[in-house]
Amino acid sequence: MVARLRQLARRLHTDTAGAMSVEKILIIALIALPILILLVLFRNQIEGWFNTQSAALNTDANGN
Repeated sequence: MVARLRQLARRLHTDTAGAMSVEKILIIALIALPILILLVLFRNQIEGWFNTQSAALNTDANGN
């Protein structure tokens, strides 16, 4: 019984098949989370900027 547990523990310890995908997920999270936090914190300023740019485009398109 103990030998089977040791064998299982060795197999689990040496199995690195999922390590790359976990590392990729962590890297993506480290990039995406700060961007999302900034978008949430500055959403009013970003919305205002887009509204200003949209209004400028509309006035230019109408020839005013």
